[in-house]
Amino acid sequence: MRRSASAFAACALALLLAAPASALLSVTASTDRDSVEISGNLYLTVTVSGDSASVPEPKLPNMQSFNVYSSGRSQSISIINGKITTSVSFTYILSPRFLGLQTIPSITVSNGRENAATTEMQVTVTKAKQPSAQQRPQQPSRQQRQARGKTAGRGEQIFLKAETDKKTAYPGEQINISIKFYTSVPLSSNPQYVPPAFKNLISEDLPPVRNGETDIGGVRYAYSEIKAALFALNPGPAEIRSATVIAQVPSEEAIDPFDPNFFQKFMAISGQQGQSREFSTEPLSIDIKPLPAGAPPDFSGAVGNYTIAAVTDRPEARAGEAVNFSITITGSGNLKAVSAPKFPDLPDFKVFDTMSSLDVKKEGDLISGKKTFTYILVPRNEGKKTVPPIKFSFFEPRSGAYRELQTNPVTLQVEKGGQAAKSVNFNTGSGGAPVTASGSDIRYVSEKQGADALPFLAASVLALPYWTHAFPVVLLLLCFWLARMNRFKLANPLLFRFRKARSEASRDIDEAEALIKTNKPNEAVSVLYDSFMNYLSDKCGVKVSALTIRKAAGLVKSRFPAATDRSLEEICELWAALELRHFSPEAAGSEGASDLAKKYSLLLELLEKELR
Repeated sequence: MRRSASAFAACALALLLAAPASALLSVTASTDRDSVEISGNLYLTVTVSGDSASVPEPKLPNMQSFNVYSSGRSQSISIINGKITTSVSFTYILSPRFLGLQTIPSITVSNGRENAATTEMQVTVTKAKQPSAQQRPQQPSRQQRQARGKTAGRGEQIFLKAETDKKTAYPGEQINISIKFYTSVPLSSNPQYVPPAFKNLISEDLPPVRNGETDIGGVRYAYSEIKAALFALNPGPAEIRSATVIAQVPSEEAIDPFDPNFFQKFMAISGQQGQSREFSTEPLSIDIKPLPAGAPPDFSGAVGNYTIAAVTDRPEARAGEAVNFSITITGSGNLKAVSAPKFPDLPDFKVFDTMSSLDVKKEGDLISGKKTFTYILVPRNEGKKTVPPIKFSFFEPRSGAYRELQTNPVTLQVEKGGQAAKSVNFNTGSGGAPVTASGSDIRYVSEKQGADALPFLAASVLALPYWTHAFPVVLLLLCFWLARMNRFKLANPLLFRFRKARSEASRDIDEAEALIKTNKPNEAVSVLYDSFMNYLSDKCGVKVSALTIRKAAGLVKSRFPAATDRSLEEICELWAALELRHFSPEAAGSEGASDLAKKYSLLLELLEKELR
């Protein structure tokens, strides 16, 4: 019995040593509502919390059903009894692209040691409310739209335009870019926006998307406007490359009523959702001027318009106690690039490293907010202690001059510390000198001799059979193998997505068939469409939903030369069929959805042999 108990204790100890520490990194996500109109916006808030001074940003998944724009962030840091807790809320605006039940996939965060993820969320996208008869504008006929399209701006019915509010700027000065998508014809679905790439610039979204109507050359256009704030990095030329919008454009093919195949062509065109077309802007350039000479000695590169304040978390403290001292810089500009002001020498305090928190607002097309730098000060002795003014300099683009600010002095009343810091002094004189105790933290010492459990435990372990000593080694090797597999998986995400593509697709097919059995063909087609896009994306390592069918087929051929023409034709046919029924739910009957599921399943068998 004693040996069994000892063996159990040894195994339990090994398991405890091998078990990972409890996760301290967490992430949650929520939306402001569960239903949104196709023309509306949805607010998504992702909150990341941890027990360190900083937490990682969330990794947003590929959201094919939404256009995503960053709307700001809010951060808070609390220090209680020396324990640091950080919470950052990231806000995003989602613009839906398709009708029906849409899914927001799981959002993940990782700090290199821990991983956390949210659960999937579902949002219902409904049709936009129709205006009343008095408010509904008169829709032009097809012939009128064609005639107007010939005289529209630049001779196009649909076009994309980009412009900035500045042609020259200083490094760090905010530049607003406006990208407008104009259309004088109805579209089959909300378009997909691909933002431009930048050279010598960083960008911040300025949501939400603005919608409106305007007249250009006597033609009435509906437009959607997307804005972003740009900040230059260095003096010299800066470039804004082309932005792209992918839209489903209705077919304008004319049909001869006396054509023998009139009815077949008419039914084919009426069932189409149009062709997918890309519209791009012209590249733009901006001249970035160098900052003028004469910067103050403490200038660290901040550009904008700011104020500064300093405060402690309490006016009184004891010697040896930690006090939080915060410096807050508030204003408009690229707050992410603002660094901590130079901290003065404080001989009356022990000063520990700084921690920063950032709150960003995007109101009125202006990036603003506040950045707080928190120091931990520990008073060395009692008395009235003062933190002198702290200087902060920045360049103001509006006036073209440097400005220097400083905080008010901060006073802290320090009282005498408690008795917990008493120590024992030893006289280093002659050997017969007595030892004088100035304090003691031991109230009672037992004189009763007790048995030492360590030798007994060691003897019990050694008395076990030799083969039982292999358990800790096996557990250690297993933990080592799992850790290496996890590191390999994190370092090669595309490889694991490539390998799991088939199993994920098979699971989606089973889900679609279950929906078909419950008489939900529209939802089943939506699942199949998303699954097919995800399968091709995982196999190619590129988001194929942003490509046209022809470009996607060319990508598959370039990545997998062994793919046959038959496979490419099957991919194009299934893509077109799924896209048609996905964008036109009324065309997705139970039989059609079931046929698509079977065709998808057979195509998977073929592709798995060729896409290797």
